[in-house]
Amino acid sequence: MPAPAEDDGILRITTAAQPPVEEARRVLFVIDDQEFTVPKVIDERLVYLAVESMRNDGAVFSGQRLVELLLGKPQYSDLLALYEQKKINQENFDAIVRTVSNLFFDHMNSDEDAAGKATAAS
Repeated sequence: MPAPAEDDGILRITTAAQPPVEEARRVLFVIDDQEFTVPKVIDERLVYLAVESMRNDGAVFSGQRLVELLLGKPQYSDLLALYEQKKINQENFDAIVRTVSNLFFDHMNSDEDAAGKATAAS
């Protein structure tokens, strides 16, 4: 996406369609040979959306939203279908939410650690 441009003190942002960017992903878990993947790099947009969900919805619901954000809607729908069909149980579902949450919060902590080290080095 192009950077915002300032003309005459007015911030102008263009939202014209951008070509899709292939996102690098990695397998996080597998259910019956179906691989569920997450981004290799959790970008700022996902961090913002997840934190906003935590702020608005609380921990329980934001955990599910976090899973949806990192898996993407199609994979999240597949996961919910397996849960609804009782092919995975609550314990399995909770383990998946925990795994995704741990991935996210480990990422958040590593980013904070890197920012702190950069500040200390300055």
